[in-house]
Amino acid sequence: MIMAHRIIASLLAAATFTGCALESVGPTDCIHCSTAQLEGSISARDAGGPPAVVSAGESAACAAFETVRASQTQTATWAAAPSDRCGLGALPDPTRQASIEWVNYYRGLVGLAPVREDRSDRAPAQACAVLLERNGQLSHTPPAAWACATLMGRDAAARSNLSGNPGFPMSPWYAVRGWVDEGRDLSNTLGHRRWLLSPELHTMSYGQTGSFACMTLGLGARDAGAPRWVAWPPAGWVPSAVMSTIWSFSKPGAGATGTQVQVFRDGVAMAVTAGARRAGYGDDTISWEVPTVSPGSVYRVRVSLPGEPSTEYEVRPTSCSRR
Repeated sequence: MIMAHRIIASLLAAATFTGCALESVGPTDCIHCSTAQLEGSISARDAGGPPAVVSAGESAACAAFETVRASQTQTATWAAAPSDRCGLGALPDPTRQASIEWVNYYRGLVGLAPVREDRSDRAPAQACAVLLERNGQLSHTPPAAWACATLMGRDAAARSNLSGNPGFPMSPWYAVRGWVDEGRDLSNTLGHRRWLLSPELHTMSYGQTGSFACMTLGLGARDAGAPRWVAWPPAGWVPSAVMSTIWSFSKPGAGATGTQVQVFRDGVAMAVTAGARRAGYGDDTISWEVPTVSPGSVYRVRVSLPGEPSTEYEVRPTSCSRR
């Protein structure tokens, strides 16, 4: 593992972006644009390169979120095996489907291809969730002495995203949102987010009990059609419900010594400190904190890797209530 090191983000002295020497995010001068102008698509690109991410307008972004939220927030409860405390029980198919839809919603926001369910991993994922439920805690390396410990469940725990807390009403929305949000990033890796938003992720399977969830991750060859970089939050319109206070930029080489991150809110430079995340969890990643995000503001981000053209994109948080 490469330990995280700190990189101080350099700040521009100018109060606003003007004329962009880079091929930049469009519209390039719309901090005070009309609603009609703001509904236009927003693209992000590397200087001299093809568009990396394209976002629809505000209405489309909000409608996409509401569509998934309305159809995929099933909280049908897990039914424990009636006569076997360590049995897998029954997890309704709509709950599994909701987990896939939420993962693919997030992946779609950053321009990644959808993943599919690996049905052969259903039992291992569920065994993992039962193992965590019966012991009331999270562990990627549960000991053999744990109640309900099986080789299948322990193996799944080692290759899964985990979520849960005793007594908490678990749901696919809560689990997936937490993995991407990474507000409690105890491992200092952003590992959950980096795996779910990785060009190397192809399959997943979801297991859930009353208070715990496991999602196995099927990794493979890098998707040849994937964007050259992945940012969270992504370029374009982003519903407030999925915004995060920890922002990240993933690309091979991100976080190398000399990497610079610049953030502007409505044209005014923000003081941010960026740091490289530990290797071994998807693509190289650099992250920084934006503790408070205001819907309606425009956040411009510029990431400069040593020896490469800068990447610039804008994030437009929306409460989806003013449409």
